[in-house]
Amino acid sequence: MKRKRFENYRRFLAAARRMAWPIVRQVVGWILIALGLLGLVLPVLQGVLFLVLGIALVGRRNIVIRYSSVALKRFLRRWAALPTPLIGPSGRVALRAQRQYSRQSRHLHRRYAAWSGARARRRAMPLAEGAQDSRYEQTPERV
Repeated sequence: MKRKRFENYRRFLAAARRMAWPIVRQVVGWILIALGLLGLVLPVLQGVLFLVLGIALVGRRNIVIRYSSVALKRFLRRWAALPTPLIGPSGRVALRAQRQYSRQSRHLHRRYAAWSGARARRRAMPLAEGAQDSRYEQTPERV
């Protein structure tokens, strides 16, 4: 009887975690983004590290992150188009770096999607007749 109660408790905790995680992830992500913005100004904090972690937690599909990404791309294009001898070339370098980062990010997202899809397909495959699933250990029957 105790084992059944423990299993129900674990199911309840798993369901609570699944419901709370998206909210907790957003809150922690925005706190890290705020710390990152402070860290860009203050010499004590590592601003870029907090920004990267916060954006990874909040997600690229968030409307604020998406809008700021598009605004940054437009700003870099305008900056690269300036005919000024010092600003124009540095803008082109920044635009080239942004494009390379974007390309690498898309490549990583595609690889992760392919990897997670293959992993899900492996988990869904039925076992052969009499084969033992390696995820579950063999326990002796109790009488």
